[in-house]
Amino acid sequence: MIRQHAPSAYASLKSAWKVLVGRAGGVEALAAGTRVGIASISGYGAQHMADSFPPADVVLDAELLAEEPLVTAALARAQGFSLIPVETRDSGDLAAHLVEISRGAAQLFADSAFALRGPGPTAEERDRIARDLDVVARAALETRQLVTDAPPRHWGSRR
Repeated sequence: MIRQHAPSAYASLKSAWKVLVGRAGGVEALAAGTRVGIASISGYGAQHMADSFPPADVVLDAELLAEEPLVTAALARAQGFSLIPVETRDSGDLAAHLVEISRGAAQLFADSAFALRGPGPTAEERDRIARDLDVVARAALETRQLVTDAPPRHWGSRR
């Protein structure tokens, strides 16, 4: 069988599944909340069953029960992506969303400049920059959702 990714990518999917099962309440709880049985759920996380993975609909249901997209995040990482939670909000004012992006970007630039003043950023400074990036990315995605999903009349008033 030909695999497109490194073995570690598939192993990380199985590891994520095992964590997901625990967070969803265990094998029995997951069997009660999805369309698959206990044996299948156990097999999806077994490293020695290299060709056994949960179907997408089972992952979707299981992640709802666990309240965290662990397997989806592992799939994204394997392909060079990361997940960013986006809050579902009322459409809101486009200008307010843009201000939120600007504030987040300003904080990112300030924290980055502070971190780069010496020989290199500390672990704490890198964490702060990563949090700033998450804020900007989330705000940008929410704004994109507003622009693409909401009718223009919900973008705010024109002067």
